[in-house]
Amino acid sequence: MPKKRLYQLVSLLSVLAYSWLIYNSFFLNTSEEGITVCWFKTISGLPCPACGSTSGIVEIFKGNFHKAFHYNPFSFSSLIILIVSSLWVIYDVTFKKDGFYKFYLTANDKLKKKRIIIPIILLFLIVWIWNIYKEIN
Repeated sequence: MPKKRLYQLVSLLSVLAYSWLIYNSFFLNTSEEGITVCWFKTISGLPCPACGSTSGIVEIFKGNFHKAFHYNPFSFSSLIILIVSSLWVIYDVTFKKDGFYKFYLTANDKLKKKRIIIPIILLFLIVWIWNIYKEIN
């Protein structure tokens, strides 16, 4: 992916993510109202591996780390990735750097290696099974 397109995509996704988090934090409580934007859950009735991440991040903001972990363990890493990537892109654009793009290219190459991608896939499967189990019980 070309650098300009990557930075535009990360910027757009960051704005959407921050907007969704602000909306969830101040205007509704997705955990109590049962609101979902997950297409997978809407279609299949089953939660995806990321289901609960928004509620988890909102709980992190409130300082409820245990509750955030219960919603979805990926809440913590998702929040860190959102903050770091958006700030990194802002820095790169402001100072005409390409550190984030170089990181993206390196990460993309490393994720093609089986010893890296297989544990990541297994972790996603474990969290997905946990989400399904929580939904059933």
